Amino acid sequence: MATRKEPITTIAIIGGGVSGTLTAFHLVRQGTPARVILIDQRPDFGLGLAYSTPSLRHLLNVPAGKISALPDQPDHFLNWLRRNHDPAATEKTFAPRAVFGQYIQSLLKSASQLEQEIATVVDVRQQDSGAVLTLDNGCELRADLIVLATGNFDPAPLPEITKAASDSGLYRHNAWAAETYEGLDPDAPVALIGTGLTGVDVVLRLRELGHRGRIIAVSRHGIFPNRHDDYTLLSSSAIPSDTPATCVAYLRALHTAIRRGAEWRAAIDSLRETTNELWLRLPIGERKRFRRHLQRRWDVVRHRMAPPIADIIESELRNGTLEIREGHLKTVDASPRGAHITLRAHDDSESFYADRVINCTGPSMNYRRVPSTLLQNLFKRGLVTSGPLGTGFHCSHDGAVIDAGGHASEIIFNLGPGRQGDLIECIAVPEIRQQAVELASTLVDRMRSQYVLPEKTATGSATPELTGEWVTA
Repeated sequence: MATRKEPITTIAIIGGGVSGTLTAFHLVRQGTPARVILIDQRPDFGLGLAYSTPSLRHLLNVPAGKISALPDQPDHFLNWLRRNHDPAATEKTFAPRAVFGQYIQSLLKSASQLEQEIATVVDVRQQDSGAVLTLDNGCELRADLIVLATGNFDPAPLPEITKAASDSGLYRHNAWAAETYEGLDPDAPVALIGTGLTGVDVVLRLRELGHRGRIIAVSRHGIFPNRHDDYTLLSSSAIPSDTPATCVAYLRALHTAIRRGAEWRAAIDSLRETTNELWLRLPIGERKRFRRHLQRRWDVVRHRMAPPIADIIESELRNGTLEIREGHLKTVDASPRGAHITLRAHDDSESFYADRVINCTGPSMNYRRVPSTLLQNLFKRGLVTSGPLGTGFHCSHDGAVIDAGGHASEIIFNLGPGRQGDLIECIAVPEIRQQAVELASTLVDRMRSQYVLPEKTATGSATPELTGEWVTA
């Protein structure tokens, strides 16, 4: 037997949303003996941004039969949903996101040995074979392994917004903040910048809070996401593995499958298992071309609305209570009549007024510019780098972040939205849960290769050997 070494004692997971919580849960499920600490500034661990919504009108855009947190138990969430919320739920039910958040929290409660720290990590510095985390509460934490599960950040600043529009409160940058909806005349017109899933959420939230006025949604392409619907599964991917690695070739293969009779949703979903593989085959120039010309078209067919939500949006559009304005945002300024919004559409400009303008453009992926002290320090120390297209984190295949010297970190790993630095499919729960399982396995295997771990108990969990320590800064 190998000589026993001092065991790895602490895994610090920065971010207590779904990505961080599932990683922690699967670490425990796989028998890690380490001290696992979830760190988040919000006390509601397990929810993150998407699942902390107070609205039961905000539904998942994945049906209950496909969103289990346990890949090896596909009915795990569906069974929980039937026991705890809706006895009549089926695998096709689109449950409220808030209810799915409760499900994630139930997993967190089942792993009672996990520790939770309400704080914000503001810095990480490497020390010996591990690192020291600096928290905003004046403490430091020594950790042997670190998981960055930071989730999504606020949208990037829009240069078209004048200071007067922001200072007056006519423009609201955060679509999720409660104050965004306060003090609004229920009959006043509201403008949304963006027609993606965030824009859909805001329409639903406005109506739930009693807003009756016209909603004008602005975007360059002028389209909302498509709806989910039933279809017959394809037996193979609509883009064969030997397709030349170009955007045009991929698009032609997809169109060929649809022309041959595949329902377009079936064609899109047939790519689910191979999307990242196809993406990574593309040269950087082709990935840039996709981002410029095809990204929005992909988003509206890939990230679809639950049918009940699509019914609402389509009804609003038919009734004229929701309008779409297609064009490039030129300016949002303050005026005596409210916010003055100017668009550039083709060779013309058009203007209109609204009592409130809400940013619905989605989270910023330029991590070098997000307002996070932690990320600023990680980049400054050279511990992380951006992905090849300047977004997210650059990571190895197992999630280890790539440092400024081009080396994969031995101690810092990433999952969730930050993996968009390299991948295209990494923000939906089915992908995040798989990343969590694989990352937990990677970390447990790393410990087993370096240390003699305690034997597993009859329940399959290892007996923890906890010797981590807090240090007052």
